[in-house]
Amino acid sequence: MIEVLTPRRTIKVQRAHIPEAHAVLPDGDTCVVVDAYGRLFTVSLSTGGQTRVETGAPGVDLTSLTPDGGLMATSMHAFGEYGIRIWDTADWTVITELPGHSHPIQAISAAGQVVVTAAMDGTRVWDLDTGSCRFVLPGTEEVMWIAVTPDQRHVVTMAWDRSVVVWDLHQGTPIRTLRDADREVPALRSPASDRGVWIRTVLVDSARDRVLAADGHLCAGGLEGDRRLARWGTIPRHERVNMIPSKDMVHTCLAAVNPADGTVAVDYGGRAFILDQGGRPLAVMGPEPGPGWIPMSTMTFAPDGRLVSSLPGAFAAVEVWPALSELTG
Repeated sequence: MIEVLTPRRTIKVQRAHIPEAHAVLPDGDTCVVVDAYGRLFTVSLSTGGQTRVETGAPGVDLTSLTPDGGLMATSMHAFGEYGIRIWDTADWTVITELPGHSHPIQAISAAGQVVVTAAMDGTRVWDLDTGSCRFVLPGTEEVMWIAVTPDQRHVVTMAWDRSVVVWDLHQGTPIRTLRDADREVPALRSPASDRGVWIRTVLVDSARDRVLAADGHLCAGGLEGDRRLARWGTIPRHERVNMIPSKDMVHTCLAAVNPADGTVAVDYGGRAFILDQGGRPLAVMGPEPGPGWIPMSTMTFAPDGRLVSSLPGAFAAVEVWPALSELTG
């Protein structure tokens, strides 16, 4: 039987315009929230207490928390410049600034002393020890989603054409292709490419030797070896998926993995599910969506297995969902 979950807590982030929950720190209580004006907040999941960390100039776009939670990389933009800041999460001080790109940063992923960023001028691998770019991964101008492995050996990239590649972070060379380019997908710079939801996800779960890609369907493949991406899970597509006129709105675009037990959260057709390691649904977030539903904009797991999510909208809240362990005792 699939458990139907209700939020344990709903938090309104004061003075935040379209707040998005990005990550939960190792203390299990501090949630990092970014709003549409590029302001960075920390929010207590237990009390709802809030602190504004960054005022919005330069604005924060994207974030990536290192696996140990000690550092956070954020992309920033100001006056046509697109850089990266590295924060010490213990006291929220900026310890390093990197020059970044000449185009807006589309994705960022950090682990240890490595940060990888993707933009239309290429996907760059940054070394925090030296504060410089190691190299630009060749042919990656249309990469929009990336994930660095916790051991800092590999990065997985997903491009607009749906191709998924595993790269060697020491050499800057491709190791294997998990999915070839879909030739029916137009180039990113093509006017015809603006069809559908741009939120997609690529994840690495190195503890279980797998890569997960959510870009219309949830797919899984092997991080090591030659196991390519294959569709994973059998949740039916919801009839309310196509609600944007003239857009090919896709489902299963947003996902998160719980590194502790390998469960996966995925927004599937406007309703989020928790899946086990094999793709079997264990729980569903809330009741079946009615008319006017909107998909989640962000989701992330807290260390104790709670899912923290946010919806788009000026007055949207951060929702905290129970961990499966709370239901099973």
